[in-house]
Amino acid sequence: MLGLGQEECGLVGFWDRFRRRAAAPAHAVAVAPVQRFDARPTAPPTPKPQVPTWVPPGVTIQIGRYAVPGGMIYVGPVPRHVWGTDEMPESIDPALKVNYANPDRVGHGMSYWPAYHAISPANRGGYLSWLAGGRKAPDAYIGYVFLFFYGLERRVLIDASSDSSARADLRRIYAEVLRLQRLYGGNRSFNGYATKFQQCLELMLTAEGESSSVTPPDPATAVRYPTPVALQLGLGMLARDGQPVPAEWALSWALLHPEIYPRTPAARCPEEFRKLFQERYRRRHGVGLRIRPSKQLVSLSYRPASGGLGTTQVGLDVPDVVAEPAATRELADLVDECTAALDAYSRLIGKQPDVANSLAAAALLPAELLSTSGEALRPVRELIDRTLGDAEAPVVVPAADLVALWPARTPGKFGKVDAVGLAQLLERLGVGVEPDVRMGGPVLSSGPAVLFRLGQEQPAVASHEYAAATTLLHLAAVVSAADDEVSEAERAHLTGHLETGLHLSAGERQRLSAHLTLLLASETKLTGLKKRLSVLTAAQRGHVADFLTMVAAIDGHISPGEVKTLRKIYTLLELDPESVYGRLHVSAAAKPAPATEPVTIGTPGPKPTGYLIPQPQPAATGQLVLDRELVEARLAETAAVSALLADIFVDEADDPAPPPAAVAIDVPSVRGLDAAHSTFARRVADSPRWTRSDLEALCDELGLMLEGALDSVNEAALDAVDEPLVEDDHDEFRINDYARGALLA
Repeated sequence: MLGLGQEECGLVGFWDRFRRRAAAPAHAVAVAPVQRFDARPTAPPTPKPQVPTWVPPGVTIQIGRYAVPGGMIYVGPVPRHVWGTDEMPESIDPALKVNYANPDRVGHGMSYWPAYHAISPANRGGYLSWLAGGRKAPDAYIGYVFLFFYGLERRVLIDASSDSSARADLRRIYAEVLRLQRLYGGNRSFNGYATKFQQCLELMLTAEGESSSVTPPDPATAVRYPTPVALQLGLGMLARDGQPVPAEWALSWALLHPEIYPRTPAARCPEEFRKLFQERYRRRHGVGLRIRPSKQLVSLSYRPASGGLGTTQVGLDVPDVVAEPAATRELADLVDECTAALDAYSRLIGKQPDVANSLAAAALLPAELLSTSGEALRPVRELIDRTLGDAEAPVVVPAADLVALWPARTPGKFGKVDAVGLAQLLERLGVGVEPDVRMGGPVLSSGPAVLFRLGQEQPAVASHEYAAATTLLHLAAVVSAADDEVSEAERAHLTGHLETGLHLSAGERQRLSAHLTLLLASETKLTGLKKRLSVLTAAQRGHVADFLTMVAAIDGHISPGEVKTLRKIYTLLELDPESVYGRLHVSAAAKPAPATEPVTIGTPGPKPTGYLIPQPQPAATGQLVLDRELVEARLAETAAVSALLADIFVDEADDPAPPPAAVAIDVPSVRGLDAAHSTFARRVADSPRWTRSDLEALCDELGLMLEGALDSVNEAALDAVDEPLVEDDHDEFRINDYARGALLA
């Protein structure tokens, strides 16, 4: 331990001079010294330092009355010409006065850029007291922290440039800066200097061969501006060495990139965003992106906090690839994709933080994250496994079992919003449900429902063709079920014609098959169809009648129940119910040849009428054989149903003047919107993103003003589900999946 206190030095010097004077004779006589050859040579005294010197880390030094542990300070005499200037502010001169009796621990009178030689004795006492306490008092005056920090800057920026022992201190100094920032980082000024100094140290440590210590900075704690040097170094070394960027580095890169601005879900749901981003990053890029090294190198300009030091430029032979254009685009697209996927979930927990682990919240998570909601999803998974198992065909289940799983918004009432949430959850688990309100079906209640494995990408909303197909399928199912038996031939014909004739997508075809299963498992009725059928022309009604008549005859057997049902449908179609028999005769005829025997078609009247209908000839296997040429001919005739069914939902304008008059006015309406705005809402919902120019073109087509249309559909969505349908994001418009599912159901 070194003793360098001012008072102690003064007293020792005084008593030394006093003893020398007391021992000297009044009249001294010079005597030649006696040379002794057997005496051991004495070591020359250690010269006292003439300038402040660095106290190494871990060394305790006595300064006046304080024992200061930990080292990492400069102690020694400061030249008098320096006093009162900005030079050597960090150096502790033991010769300067210290007020030990009343140390000032709150920094009264301290200047913004303090120097030890310029502050008051009371301030020196407060500073030394803080040092002696281990530099950890949480309420310490920040000026004292800066005084100590000045010394660290000098050691790194001045001494380390030419002194290998100073470079050996870099790691310890780096750890000390991190510790100080944890304690005093609440001060904005100190936090800024400490952060930049850390980056400077990271560069220097990398230059010293400690690159293995570079890890991706944590986006939750790292400062975004300026770009963290640790990020620059890590990415630069990966690019330099031709290595892929791991998912952990890519996440840090995306969230700290100076040109990427993540939306709210990334901050509100950081853990969900992290998992989703890394999962989709690996799916897109495998082991990771590979970056082409740039000519620009990683460098840092550091302006020290100490007034006695000038700005320093620190550089490294590592490419700076943070802003590499191709990688930036890839990361920005992925960030947008992930935040959009989490948007509905983010909004829910933003309004109701306590439901973050509920089934309703899990329903809004992307499929990749459902494994993290294990307990909440357990009852749903158990029901799916119990009912579907390995079945490939749709399976009928009690609708009440599904409803019981869902925590309804209004206790005891399973509403449309709840039905949307349940359907979305099942879809994320790879399961479809019928009825589905998003596709125009009713809300689940009592009676049957149908679950089926999703093998194809499902439509977000019902297209005109699909809505038309379900309407005609409803009619056909009523006819087929009239004899209490639906043959495989009837079933195949019902869906086969609609799938091919209406050009449905693979997902729509799969759902249509499930919808038919539901229709056949239910007590299918004709209620609710009159409105849709009322818009048909006479020719179109005739085509529908022909199709339904062929459905009744396709299995070679026409029951009285089927005839009765057809008569009812003919009445709905405003056709003569007596014409059923003539159409049945034509549909059931195999080829234009004379009948071999009569086949009786039962009528609802007391006197049945007989018609000669050829019996189909049985094949050798005993199976019913139909004339495929005739069937194909009938399908060709009713192929006009393709256009017809679209016309069920699209009204033909009386005056074919401007395009706006051709707006679809019988599109399934959206609550609170007129026909044009309903069409606008459904059209925009077909795509997850829109540009302003595309939306303006759509509005021109529909005769609407863009801003007014957006206000109208968003107001309707807010009334329905407290969410806007169309969100403006930097002149790009995004569709809110949650609002779309609930509003357009």
